Amino acid sequence: MTKIHQRVFATIAAVTFLGTSLAGSGFVIWQLVQDNKSKKNSEKAQNDTKSTNKEKGTNMLEGTKLAGFTPVDTVGKLEIQDLKVGTGEEASAGSTVTAHYTGALAKDGTIFQSSLDNGGQPFTSPLSGLIAGWQTGIPGMKVGGVRRLLIPAAEAYGANAQNGIPANSNLVFDIELLALKQ
Repeated sequence: MTKIHQRVFATIAAVTFLGTSLAGSGFVIWQLVQDNKSKKNSEKAQNDTKSTNKEKGTNMLEGTKLAGFTPVDTVGKLEIQDLKVGTGEEASAGSTVTAHYTGALAKDGTIFQSSLDNGGQPFTSPLSGLIAGWQTGIPGMKVGGVRRLLIPAAEAYGANAQNGIPANSNLVFDIELLALKQ
């Protein structure tokens, strides 16, 4: 092989190497751009779903953890904690209550239901129609107050599983008392 042939071959090899390197780099850049677009589209879809869920009033709290609650393994007796003392009328055993509530499993704080989900509509019920923990834990609470009830399973649903609540579960409820009928 002559020197000219060697130089031509070296030049062709260098150009081929350079072209291959540029093509490879271009592909890597293209792939990064595609991955970034895909990530942005995925984030947008998640945000759109969250916005749609808020508009439709679907479960935004269910499955999350109850704020400010440290899980407990056992609840031996009903525990009442006033998170905010109300200034309105005081509930009695015969009251019909209108309230917002968020219920969670005491063992891990996982929310199983909240009136703040599904359109944020409060519920109204006579205390006599609610679980024993509420019947005992709400009287004395004032309108405008927020109370946390840690309820042993025996004063909740006991051995009966209920809508995502396992049998024999100790529960915790945060309750905001909105109105009363005596």
